[in-house]
Amino acid sequence: MIQISATVDGEGRLRSLSAEGHSFRKGGDFSPACAAVTALLRTAAGLLEAEPDVETHVSLPAEGSMVLNVGKIPNTLTGRYRGITDFLICGLARISQEAPEDLDMRVIHESI
Repeated sequence: MIQISATVDGEGRLRSLSAEGHSFRKGGDFSPACAAVTALLRTAAGLLEAEPDVETHVSLPAEGSMVLNVGKIPNTLTGRYRGITDFLICGLARISQEAPEDLDMRVIHESI
């Protein structure tokens, strides 16, 4: 099972995320949910890392593991970061709803 914990600030922007695990089907193949989660996480991390005005740290400490931390976000980028966060969280939530045996997700919403 894939376990994800994400923290979103009071402005609706992703601040941190940790993901751990894989999801397999009988026969040892990765599940479609595992592939979808991987694609969403890598895409979001790539978009966040591409912004030169924000220090974003992404680490892949082991196979099936990702840790992401986002530094101070300028107010001018709030909309962009909120959009990336909404897309990521919505996509992961949909996978969790459709394949609860593959993904356990927890989102912590910080207050302003």
